[in-house]
Order: sequence, then C-alpha cells, then structure tokens
Amino acid sequence: MNIRLNHIIIGCYALGLVSIFSACKKGDKASPSNSADTQISFALSASGKLSPVGVNTNSGLTANSLAANAAAAGITWTSGIANVSAFKLEAKKNGTEIEIKSRNLTSIDLFALSPTTISAAIATGEYDEIEVKALFVKSSGSDIPLTLKGNYTSQSGTVTPIEFDFNDDALIKVEAENVTVDGTTDIAAITKLDLTRLIGNNAAAALDAATRTNGTIVISNASNTNIYNAVKANVELCGKWGGFEHHDKRDR
Repeated sequence: MNIRLNHIIIGCYALGLVSIFSACKKGDKASPSNSADTQISFALSASGKLSPVGVNTNSGLTANSLAANAAAAGITWTSGIANVSAFKLEAKKNGTEIEIKSRNLTSIDLFALSPTTISAAIATGEYDEIEVKALFVKSSGSDIPLTLKGNYTSQSGTVTPIEFDFNDDALIKVEAENVTVDGTTDIAAITKLDLTRLIGNNAAAALDAATRTNGTIVISNASNTNIYNAVKANVELCGKWGGFEHHDKRDR
C-alpha cells in the first residue's frame, strides 16, 4: 500500500515539474500584448542613387553638345557604408519632453534591402513634435562615419569611379509624424540619407579637374580637399524621413 502511494506521489510531482517547465518555455518569447517590453528600432538607409552635378561650362563642348549631354552628367552611387555613433528620438509625450537614445550602430549597408537596426525601449503613449537624429562622429580609425562609392559620368560620357570618404562630425536630423505606441507591436523609425542632395549642381567642373588616385576620384579630407570642403556641409542636408513601421514582437 505504501509503495503504491509513493508511486502516485512521485507521478504527481513529475507532472508538476513538466507543467512548470512548459510554462517557462512558453514565456520565453514576448507576448504581442505585453506593453512593458515594447521596443523602437532605428535604421538608416540610402535614398536616391543619382547625384546631379550640373554643367561644366568650361568643358569646351559646344552649346548643342552641352544641351545633349548635360542630363547625363552626374554621380550614380552603387554602395555605401555608415557608422552611426547614436540614434536619438526627441518628442513630447503628454506635454513633457522625452528623449530615447540608442547605442552605436556600425557597418550599416546603406543599400541593403533590409536595413540593419538598433533597438531601445519605448514606453506606451502618444508622441508628437518628433525629431529623429543620427549622429556622425569624426573617427581616428578606419571606421569613419560615411563611405560612398559609385561612378561619375561627365558631360562627354566618360565614366570614372568615385569615392566619398566623410570623416567629420555631423547630425542628420529629420522631423517625423505623430505616433501612438500602444504596446501591441514594436515600432521602427526609418531615416533616409537622400544622396541627390549631397554633391550639388555646381561640381561638374571641379570633378572633371579632380585628381585621380589609381583612376578613381577620391573625395576626402586628404584628397581633392577643395571638393570635400565644398560639399561636406551637405551631409547634414541629406536627412529625409522614411516613416514609422509597426512590427510583430514575435519577429524579433
């Protein structure tokens, strides 16, 4: 009788352990309705691969040739890597100013179909007067804030590889629409880098006369510095809002 009772007790104990472990396993993944762990993810990606550079009036081309070829003059960017020191979201919630800041995000492929993101916690509520910022910080190493590569097509149709190495402080700032965080989903804040605004419409003559390094026009704080100094301020003008996205928490 005692042996049988012991078997029953052991069996009940084992079932209890199974139930406990099952409960723990089910709780490993965030519930879509759990508002306490809502996240905001930040991303940076390129927009507009073509940078117009204007017309080189000193090129020696005739007026008819200029008219025929001016549309082809420009830079087509084909790849880009960014290193962001931090993302920030500044907004008002119930009339109170708040700031949400992320860690750094490195080696961002600006042309990736699915941008790399970095996340931070965000409380539920309604947010307005929103600004999203991406911070570039000058580097003493190889991980500079921004590297772009592509091809420069002159008015005459000559194609030359080009590289823009930006290594200075800059703040990419965009204004965003109001957003409600209800805790049922995570949200993503997408900032775009509009490359059509980067070079400007008066660079054709300077690019045609630029020094080539192994056949490539390198624009940096050490090469073709006249062009670099003329366009580096444009980096802060390239910010463009890409919108908020809502994502299922189970997709983390």
